[in-house]
Amino acid sequence: MIAQALRRITGLGAALMAVVLTLSMVEPAQALPDAKVDQQIRPNFGALVAPPTRPKSRHRGPRGPGPIGPPILMTDIDCARAWPGQISDTIARGWDGMTITLYTTNGRGCQEAVVVNRPAQIVGGWDYAPRFATPLLVAPAGRPCISLSPNIWFKLENINIDQNEGEGAPCIQGQNNTVTVVNSGIAYAGSDGAITLAGESRLTILDSQIVSRSQGPAVSMRGRLKVQRSTIGAAVVGLRATPTNDASILGLRLVRLDDWTGSRRSAASAGLVLNDIGDSQLIESRGLEVTGFSRGVYVSGAGEISFLRPTVSQADWAMLVEGPTTRIAQGDLAAQEVGVYAAAGTTFISGTKIRGVMRSGIFAERGAKVRSVDNTVFAAQQGCAALKSGYFDGALTCRPWFEAPELGGKTEVPLPTFEGLQAQLDKIADANSPRPVAGSAPPPGPPPSGTRAPAAGPLAPSSQGPAQEGRSK
Repeated sequence: MIAQALRRITGLGAALMAVVLTLSMVEPAQALPDAKVDQQIRPNFGALVAPPTRPKSRHRGPRGPGPIGPPILMTDIDCARAWPGQISDTIARGWDGMTITLYTTNGRGCQEAVVVNRPAQIVGGWDYAPRFATPLLVAPAGRPCISLSPNIWFKLENINIDQNEGEGAPCIQGQNNTVTVVNSGIAYAGSDGAITLAGESRLTILDSQIVSRSQGPAVSMRGRLKVQRSTIGAAVVGLRATPTNDASILGLRLVRLDDWTGSRRSAASAGLVLNDIGDSQLIESRGLEVTGFSRGVYVSGAGEISFLRPTVSQADWAMLVEGPTTRIAQGDLAAQEVGVYAAAGTTFISGTKIRGVMRSGIFAERGAKVRSVDNTVFAAQQGCAALKSGYFDGALTCRPWFEAPELGGKTEVPLPTFEGLQAQLDKIADANSPRPVAGSAPPPGPPPSGTRAPAAGPLAPSSQGPAQEGRSK
């Protein structure tokens, strides 16, 4: 019996070996002629389309009405004298739509993981000048800077916050929230991100700076998005968003941090990622600047997105398009591999310079449509003859790489580090806004008007936003 079993196993093994040898000798007769070239040019969409899931933070958003106690009247807090939890306690015992004003008389920021369980705003007072070097709010290690209850609005204005040891907790976290960040800065180091909004949220970032040395995106959200005149520094991904309505991205600057250069994270980095754009949605981007990310811009979906005057430098693939109707006008794209990679949809490109590419100025996959007018490609040292266009048959003006500087080409600059970018932004802020720095003594007299609750009780905005009024709590 044992001998028969051994003979059967031996025979089965020989048969399997014969099948393997036969398959290894089969030639891919149906392969397309350009298949080998496509494999060399095609980027890996995996990290952009389906990023690796991260474990959810154990720090949940606050729930419930907060502690029972006497109502809070004073909403000015001197961080030099604040006790642990004072900001959270003030909000919990306040009213919907209240304003918490932070200032400091000795330069020390408030040390707290703030819990926001009702619509509120936190602002910097006493003419505080937001600087990364002197944050007004510093989160403890491993804790979020600000945790929002679901379905409320929150505003951060004229203030810098800091989390240098975030570990698995984001700096600002929420779900189904309306979040507005105005003239503020966020410095975050950890494995999550500076702003992480789940569910269906609305995010507005105006005149602000975010520096995030994190494994996750610096800013991650789904919902309505508006960004104007702001800077995001990130180690891996700058801004990842799934717009569910029309979106506006004006004057956004994305810079990759140099802290992890040479790692796999750098090779898989992306500046702007817009996923699953809906069929009826319109995304407008003007004056976008992306520096140092392997994939400068990635867009996918079925809607329409317009890029006017985008600038991408020090990239491998400057712009990747997978699905939507995309318009690129008056761009300046510098990349090692491909300037514009069209994987699907229809892409219109006009008046754009594409510099330094080795593989292709514009490359189209089978099924993708490209309409090209008045674009110029400056090939790498291999020359124009080495470039491929895939299934794109349009004519391109191609010039040698050494002509690019004469026609507006830019030289590469060293990427900043986490601390270096903060210092750069502080220097720019000091030059543009010579206001008193944190730590200066407040002016004599009572606190600014509007910081105390009226005797009859305040009128509180509803949870839909600061412009609407409702009943006090």
